[in-house]
Amino acid sequence: MWDLFIKGGPLMYPLLLCSVVTVAYSLERSWHYYRAGRQAGVPEQIHALIEQGRNTEALELARQTPGPVAAVLAEGLRHAGAAREMLEEAISLKGAAELERLNQRLHIIELIGRLSPLMGLLGTVLGMVEAFRQVAASRGVVDPGMLAGGIWEALITTVAGLFVAIPAMVLHHFFEDRVRSFAYLMKHYATEAVKHLGGPS
Repeated sequence: MWDLFIKGGPLMYPLLLCSVVTVAYSLERSWHYYRAGRQAGVPEQIHALIEQGRNTEALELARQTPGPVAAVLAEGLRHAGAAREMLEEAISLKGAAELERLNQRLHIIELIGRLSPLMGLLGTVLGMVEAFRQVAASRGVVDPGMLAGGIWEALITTVAGLFVAIPAMVLHHFFEDRVRSFAYLMKHYATEAVKHLGGPS
């Protein structure tokens, strides 16, 4: 395996770095989303308390619950009784901040997914240029084995680039789906909270 890595050329090193970054950020994002959605039923309990007018209990429960949905509800409860426009603005700002936290590092995983095949292709083109340069420099009978050997070594970076890119794109799609799910829940519960917590305009 190490032999293939060395034969792949210098662009194998940035591809290796890309794979390490993808694994690290994917593990971090997976843990973050797991914690954020671990108590999925609690926002409904908070909403039920709000409907019953038990805002103090609802706020305490929201503060103790991790995740963006509970954070948005807590923000709404802290501004309970405020004018509807002010309440909506406070909740909207908090929701935007939570959405930003959910999206952290996803653009890097997406960039790796898009960039890795191009780096692999560049490595292959450079390798083929070198292979044909050696053939041209031989100035004699072309050895097909030498040419074929140079080409297959050049193709290693393309394979490596795809090995990095495919998991990165799949993970990015999965994480984006999780973010959309959280965004929907935040909007849903925020809208319901405004109905019960908003004061006169």
